Amino acid sequence: MSSGPTEKLIDELVLAVGGTARDARARHVLAQALHGLVRLARSEQLLDMQRDAARAMGAGSRRETRALMRRLGTGSQGQLPLALQDSEADRA
Repeated sequence: MSSGPTEKLIDELVLAVGGTARDARARHVLAQALHGLVRLARSEQLLDMQRDAARAMGAGSRRETRALMRRLGTGSQGQLPLALQDSEADRA
């Protein structure tokens, strides 16, 4: 594992919780569980940052997308001819 501040903090927590009285296996399991929690927290933080960045950049584009969808919706549907208009055109 790394020798950074996270590693040192995990070692201190393991010693504080288990002390030297517990066996080496229990200390190792506790240390690995704490490392897993740190990895999970980092990945959650990264996902939150990515989601926040997408929201910040997507606010304007969401408006543009809605406007585009409205234009596409009205353009493809168009105005349907009324039966009355068709019958008048046939008479002329």
